[in-house]
Amino acid sequence: MRSVTLVIVVHNHQPVGNFDGVFAAAYDDAYAPFLALLERRPALRVGLHTSGPLLEWLAAERPAYLGRLRALVARGQVEPWGGAMYEPILPAIPEHDRQGQIATMSDRLERDLGVRPRGLWLAERVWEPGLASSLARAAVEYTAVDDAHFVAAGLERDQLWGHFQTEDQGLALRVLPIHRELRYLIPFGEPAQVIDLLARVAEGGEGRIAVLGDDGEKFGVWPGTRRRCWEEGWLEKFLDALAANPWIQVRTPGEAIAAHPSLGLAYLPSASYHEMQEWALPPAARERYHRAAEVLEEHFGAEAHDLLRGGHWRGFLARYPESNRMHKRMLRVSRALAARPDEAGEAWRAARTRLWRAQCNCPYWHGVFGGLYLPHLRAAVYRELIAAETALADDGARIEWGDLDLDGVGDALLESRAAAAWVSARGARLWGFDDRLRSWNVLDTLARRPEPYHAALRAAAVGAREGESIHGALTARESGLAALVEHYDRDGRDSFLDRWSEPGAARDWSSERFERLASPADSVTLRSPAGAEPSLTKRYRLAEDGALEVEYALEAGGARQGELTVAVNLGLHVPQADDRYVELDGARPSAPHFGARARHDGVTRSTFVDRWAGRRVDLETDRRAALEREPVESVSLSEQGAERVFQGLELRYTFAAALEAGRPWRLHFRLAAGSAA
Repeated sequence: MRSVTLVIVVHNHQPVGNFDGVFAAAYDDAYAPFLALLERRPALRVGLHTSGPLLEWLAAERPAYLGRLRALVARGQVEPWGGAMYEPILPAIPEHDRQGQIATMSDRLERDLGVRPRGLWLAERVWEPGLASSLARAAVEYTAVDDAHFVAAGLERDQLWGHFQTEDQGLALRVLPIHRELRYLIPFGEPAQVIDLLARVAEGGEGRIAVLGDDGEKFGVWPGTRRRCWEEGWLEKFLDALAANPWIQVRTPGEAIAAHPSLGLAYLPSASYHEMQEWALPPAARERYHRAAEVLEEHFGAEAHDLLRGGHWRGFLARYPESNRMHKRMLRVSRALAARPDEAGEAWRAARTRLWRAQCNCPYWHGVFGGLYLPHLRAAVYRELIAAETALADDGARIEWGDLDLDGVGDALLESRAAAAWVSARGARLWGFDDRLRSWNVLDTLARRPEPYHAALRAAAVGAREGESIHGALTARESGLAALVEHYDRDGRDSFLDRWSEPGAARDWSSERFERLASPADSVTLRSPAGAEPSLTKRYRLAEDGALEVEYALEAGGARQGELTVAVNLGLHVPQADDRYVELDGARPSAPHFGARARHDGVTRSTFVDRWAGRRVDLETDRRAALEREPVESVSLSEQGAERVFQGLELRYTFAAALEAGRPWRLHFRLAAGSAA
């Protein structure tokens, strides 16, 4: 039997903002048992990447783990892999942040583990050709991407049992292909199946390398894998099988590259693993992709997906405005920091760390993991971004005009050290309101929109996945989820979305492009397009105490009687708890929790108190309104299956309005965030 080299690279990661209990459970179920396995089985040699957020948690909460890992590194059994410190999608962040994050991670590993990394784990294996020079400049010698990248470049799968060289701008980088068959078999197949696969690889030629690169969470965190890997002993059985077949040489990535010559030069297109490229497609395009794959499977079998290209990771920014806005605000902070470099300044370095933490990739996209749909992960990005923005803010108030989220529509930013308001000319809507004293975006919600898996909810079994890949059949965490995806949000979940109705007529301004009017230096004034009546003018002003004042003026050429409805969406993310409640005109209603569905008449002051977080939101109007409130609930995927996620609450204020010719009908809102103390 010819020999074959097996390379294993394990990627352990928890995102910025994840719950401490999740870190602890992952440690107990996966990270600690795998470390103990390495200590018991010195023949198991691996590359190990531990992301920056997890490294920081381990240092603070489980410091003995790092000492034990350092001993494994010292005896050459574990090769530490670097990465960007806070696990960003590297092509989506500026070059200076790429270099800074990679260097910071390398410095940290050298300090904690005694070795400076040579290899780099690429977050979500999102590759763009220019990364080769970025990584080479950062002193990275090699990385690993999926075999899908190489297949997209025209290589045959049977050519990929080794490592390649690529380059950009004359700067070279070695690249290992991660083999899909190994990702799917370990640990979901049987150990004998893995050995059979490696035997077929060995039969194909001398000096071949088979690479498994995947999440460490599949060894205990993914559904059913704790029982499979540790209680039933899958990993021990697998290592016994490797030991029984000495023609399989288990080597670290660096050892394998040193022992085998390069298979040649390869130029890889922009790509990620197959599943990510599917997730990045809009639902209709993804449905066509699967129909095309079914047709091709008749002729090409398992190779059908190799003939199709899915979407691009940046497509998530186009599909989800909520993701795009976080991303563009992140870029804005990065530019501001780069424009005033002060590596020696403590405040500047703290703001840069906040920025880097806000670049953590998980809340910017959605696939089989909750990602963008998880409010606590979005809230963590906003907490870091707002803290960095506040550190960079000048004294006093200022207004900035421009296309701030790069969606093709103009925006205005009103900011002070206490607050910031982000206004779009599309509907003169408010898409962000930041309490800078407490570092949170009051309007952090998520629109309900179609997802490819929604159509399968009615037929989904109820219960968590057990003992199978997270890419298996859809399950529902609870019954009744199909009813939540019968309606979607046409206008998104921004605030101050306005609709006029009267007998026989209606006007919705939400998607109309308002024009900018001259206004005092401390305010932004926008007017609806000329033509249809009534016309609407809105003026935004940031008060000295950080409150946002919104003034409405409705005008018509003749008398009109109707109703104005104004929608406000608040990013309050806990549907029911005793220390989170609503007050209306100073009193709690009969259904006080945030997730309640209710109607109230004659309201002028609405207060939303979160005593656990120590903050509150106040909305005041100078006219009485009928207030309807209802939860905003979405359905998203997680490792356990489809689940309900509370994204916030919608408030609809309806005012009776009698318009007179030549006389504006006026309304005033005051939105303020403050302390719950």
